[in-house]
Amino acid sequence: MSPSALRKMTLKELRATRRALLSARWTLQLETADEETRVAAGTELLRVNHAILKLENERLAEIRDALLENETDLVAGTESLREALEDRSRVEEVLGAISDVLGVVGRVIALL
Repeated sequence: MSPSALRKMTLKELRATRRALLSARWTLQLETADEETRVAAGTELLRVNHAILKLENERLAEIRDALLENETDLVAGTESLREALEDRSRVEEVLGAISDVLGVVGRVIALL
């Protein structure tokens, strides 16, 4: 996959994740979660938004090699995230998938 396509795919999934984490359905799931889980969900939302902003603003030439080096993990991570978001009632699984993807993105660009 080309570096441009990798960045585009990753951004697409991160944007879908942000939409999911801002949805009424997700909010309802969090109402029954414990405080630690709700805090973790808020933190992950901030991290997702930060990753989107960083990926959008980085010059492709500057992250090209890192994208290619992490291609397999980016593809696998975004697929796992997409699957986890299909059933948002599994809050912990969704948060784990988000964290995994952001860990890979963090190897491409510097994150908080």
